[in-house]
Amino acid sequence: MRFVLLLVLFATGCGASAAEPAGYPDEVRSLYSAMKWPPDVRPDLEALIKATAPAQGEQGFARQALAVVNTCAWYRSWDAAVVRGDQAHAATALDAIEHLVTRYPPEADTAGRRFVRDAAAKASSGDPALVRDYVDANCFDTTWV
Repeated sequence: MRFVLLLVLFATGCGASAAEPAGYPDEVRSLYSAMKWPPDVRPDLEALIKATAPAQGEQGFARQALAVVNTCAWYRSWDAAVVRGDQAHAATALDAIEHLVTRYPPEADTAGRRFVRDAAAKASSGDPALVRDYVDANCFDTTWV
């Protein structure tokens, strides 16, 4: 599966210790506030912070975790809009899928970059298969509000 690397990036932050590293919650909240989110799909931020907090002394998980969860949010929003026939909302979510989500994987992650480009192309043609595959593999433990 092409999306395994994204799942691995997210999972690395899930083995958190009971104590969150100093500053991690603020880092997540700051990054969250700076990101564009769909109006209908938002993560429970406090649950996300607890689920992704790295072990004491480790850093770098906030940006990765939020990129995965933001991708989940836009994919879920687009899919729900398509299913209910809301063309305006689907178009807004598709724009984010094509122009925002495709920027998340690092340059060195060629498989991840290819996956989000392929998912955007398929979504643009009305095919939800890759979007749904990603959501099933990467969004199953995210709490949504």
